[in-house]
Amino acid sequence: MKAQNTKWKLFLQEFYKLTYFWLFCIIIYAIFRIFLIIYFNTKLSTDVTTDDFINTILVGFKYDTHLIMLFLLIPFIANSIIFTKNREYIVSKIRLFFSYLFLTISFLSFVITPTYITEYNDQFNYFVFEALYDDTSAILHTIMLQYNPVISIIIFIILLTISIKLLKKINTIHINLNILNTKNIFFKFFIIIIMLFLVVIASRGTINGKATIRKWAYVTQDEFLNKIIMNPLRTLSYAYKDFKKLQNIKSKNPYLSNIKNISKDSYEKYTKKIAKGALINQPEHIILIVMESYDSWPLQEKYKDLHITDNLREIAKKGVHFKNFLPASHSTMNSLGSIVSGLPYSGVNISVLKSKNGPENTSIFEQMEKLGYDSYFFYGGFLSWQNIGNFMKNQGANNIISSVHIGKKTTNGVWGVDDNQLFDFVDKKLSNKTKTFSVILTTSYHGPFDIDVNTLGYPYKTAKDYPKKYQELNDGSISPLTLGHLWFSDKAIGNFVKKFESTQPNTLFAFTGDHYGRRYFNNKPNLYELSSVPFILYGSGITNNTINSKNIGNHMDIFPTIVELVAPKEFKYNSFGESMSFKKENEITFGFKKALDNNATYKINLAKGIDIYKDTKYSFANLEYLKSNQSLQNLTKTYKEKMGLYWHITIKGIDSDIE
Repeated sequence: MKAQNTKWKLFLQEFYKLTYFWLFCIIIYAIFRIFLIIYFNTKLSTDVTTDDFINTILVGFKYDTHLIMLFLLIPFIANSIIFTKNREYIVSKIRLFFSYLFLTISFLSFVITPTYITEYNDQFNYFVFEALYDDTSAILHTIMLQYNPVISIIIFIILLTISIKLLKKINTIHINLNILNTKNIFFKFFIIIIMLFLVVIASRGTINGKATIRKWAYVTQDEFLNKIIMNPLRTLSYAYKDFKKLQNIKSKNPYLSNIKNISKDSYEKYTKKIAKGALINQPEHIILIVMESYDSWPLQEKYKDLHITDNLREIAKKGVHFKNFLPASHSTMNSLGSIVSGLPYSGVNISVLKSKNGPENTSIFEQMEKLGYDSYFFYGGFLSWQNIGNFMKNQGANNIISSVHIGKKTTNGVWGVDDNQLFDFVDKKLSNKTKTFSVILTTSYHGPFDIDVNTLGYPYKTAKDYPKKYQELNDGSISPLTLGHLWFSDKAIGNFVKKFESTQPNTLFAFTGDHYGRRYFNNKPNLYELSSVPFILYGSGITNNTINSKNIGNHMDIFPTIVELVAPKEFKYNSFGESMSFKKENEITFGFKKALDNNATYKINLAKGIDIYKDTKYSFANLEYLKSNQSLQNLTKTYKEKMGLYWHITIKGIDSDIE
């Protein structure tokens, strides 16, 4: 009996230590969540309530305890079944291993998360895994220069060291609960049942039937608070699941269950177009400039007197500026890939997938060549980035030019050449050519922001140099240096357009941003600013009245717009989009996880609900509310149908027959 009782005491002592660790981690995660609220307080809406804060902490607790128990289950099981001679040593080592592993991973996520939120306005999402296709060395170099990770590493080491020392102190605490130190085998059995019950509750994060799944996280009316309810590791796991689900060719359609095969005939129904007749005389050169991180907010009237985007603003004034316009995706290559291939982005990175087996029949290069234009792709970076060289070649670009061809470098050469060097090369390359169609991708408005813009005439060395009204508006969300790179990119575009059209007046220019820029002059951008990019037409034959600038569209509409401007009547082409000349002011347009009409901007998450920005007000429609709102049901249904079709064609391809 004495030996059995000793085993029972050892079991209890180890269980106490597991409980200490659970409580210790719960406190750590609560402190971290409170830190995020304080650190990013300017992201909170003005009408956030005390109940919102309480719900954030309480619901966050459910996700935290679920996560912690994932790391404590094996130590708990080991404590329950191991009773060998070295039992105390083995069980304690298992507990310590999983405890230190959990603390290490947790503190790593803690030091990374604030920077990630600053950059992407979100906790971990699919951008983490998009980096698998990116230029790893350039990303690491950018991180070193822009974010100074040495400080984060030091903070991580300090936090981990302190937490381990505290945990060792806590583990020396001895609790003598006489009621548990029983010799009664039935009472022991009852205690074990209670412990198992508590472990199950802690593992589920709830006592009722609704486990801590993603859709239960959105319990406040504040967008930022909703984002931090789930802890970083939980959001990372969901991001990975979403990423793999969308990329896997063997997966079932993540949007629709009733799409099987798409025949060539049915595919034609979605893409076949016949030009109505040119709106302008066919230009000698057509140049589409996809601008890195160039979103809508810098062109808004309220930022006019900052004089950051004077060049593009002047170009837009003379041409047609579509303000209600969505990008194909949230990242450069995905948006560019959609514009070039004509395949709308549905969550699938196509830089590798569509770099072989020939161009899509919606390819912008292939079809512009049918109009007699020689195709060019100009990129200031390296063709290895996102496999962009092979991708452009496979999609039909006849001439592919990168920083290697230009032969110059930026200050440190991380991403290639500066925009002014890129445009100088474009000017020299095209000036003596005839009938060219070019896609140009800029790079300068991108970290690590290492150009010495002050020597180039940029007026703002510090925020104190801003005009007075912007000093009052400024909250430090974007540094003067970063803003200077937007100014530099705009200056390079303006100089190029002026120079090129002086010698090649019969040129049509088109401008768009690759995605919203993730950097704003204030810390509370609205959902429209977090979604939209400009689309501007300028040049030979273009006036303010060529097309109604209030029409609503997206990246997929760029190519058909260009075709309907310049192609002869009856010219046949393929596109999932529609010319902006045929669009309407009262339509709704869709991008990846976004929708836009003339009244509101929508952020669509099929697992959570819809964020709505309308009449300067933000609201959230959860899944329960969607069941009772017919218009939002229709919006969700249309989005799923579109994305389901796009995903199927991108991943599965076009089959010869429908099953």
